[in-house]
Amino acid sequence: MAYCPRCQYEYQEGTARCPDCGGDLLPGALPKASAPTAASQPVRLCTVPDVSAGDILRAALAEHGIPSYLRRHGPITGELGRVTDGLTEDYAIVMVPANRLGEAQRVLAAIESGPVIWPEGMEPEE
Repeated sequence: MAYCPRCQYEYQEGTARCPDCGGDLLPGALPKASAPTAASQPVRLCTVPDVSAGDILRAALAEHGIPSYLRRHGPITGELGRVTDGLTEDYAIVMVPANRLGEAQRVLAAIESGPVIWPEGMEPEE
């Protein structure tokens, strides 16, 4: 077995990188977790319209070392839910550890207030 120290998931032998965060996996079994504390309990950061938007936000949070996960809501789940993003009433909630909420809120605010820089030739038509 191998595991991701950041995401805390185990993967089959032969996997070298975490498919979620891209980090290097460590050999062996996932260490036994200590009892969760109030500071590490997940809390709501924001609601996003679909899982794809949540994945983009999770990637930005990961760049700042903030762990996060999505709690999907709606009638369609799994991979089928990914291809129906924007077509159904599904939404997702981005969750972060309570002790990282302030930091995550600052990252979110910077993303929401920053200018969108489009690669040359890729600008949307107005």
